[in-house]
Formats: sequence, C-alpha cells, structure tokens
Amino acid sequence: MSTTEQRGWSVDAFEAFWSQPDPSLVPGALTDDVVGYWAGREEPVRGREAYTRCIAELVEALPDVRLEVAEQAERGEFTFIRWIMRATGRHGPFEFSGIDRVRRRGPLVAENVIVFDTAEFEARSGIPVPWRA
Repeated sequence: MSTTEQRGWSVDAFEAFWSQPDPSLVPGALTDDVVGYWAGREEPVRGREAYTRCIAELVEALPDVRLEVAEQAERGEFTFIRWIMRATGRHGPFEFSGIDRVRRRGPLVAENVIVFDTAEFEARSGIPVPWRA
C-alpha cells in the first residue's frame, strides 16, 4: 500500500508494500477479526494489532527485508503467492522463499496462512523467527 488512506489488499498492494515495508500501513488491509497462521507459532494471531505486530517484528529484526512476488494464483476469495524474501541477517545477505495463502472478505484480508521452513529461515538469517510464541 502506498498511502495510509488506501484500504484493501491486492497482489499489487502486497508487492508494493514489501518493496518498502511500513507496518503502520498494514491495518488498512485487514478485517477487524483477521486471523494469521504464521510459521513457527503454535497458535494463530487474531485481530489487526496482533497480525500487524508480527510484520513489525520481522521488519524490526531485518530492516532491509523485501519480498518479491514470484508466482500467484487466485480462485474465488483465495489468493496464493509464492514470494522471495531478500534481507541481510547476522550471516550477511540472504534469499529465502515461502508462500502466503490469503482469504479475502471483500477487499480486506480475513485470513492468511504463511508457510515457510522456519529452520531454513533461521539458518540463513542467523536469527530466530521473530514472532515465535
């Protein structure tokens, strides 16, 4: 999302957001009751504040983090995105891949399942997954 006034979610907005991530923009893309299933967490996060906190923790841990959309598919209310993360961790620059499965309610994200290999993330970045519960 390019402005705080913009509300809603799309693949283009996802890619624009992750080209210069600003966690303060996240709530405008989420339903009040959003549920996020983050890799490395035993329980989902619920609500805008908790969901946004996970993104903020990632950006804080890896300030130069960027995600590129490599592939996408849509069917009904669901969008699948395979992304490539680039960032600098304790071991230097690294590249990493994962998948988001987003369920929309209207233009907003109602649910997201974020899938990636947490052990690989930790080995490449040199840091633990920021939002582990």
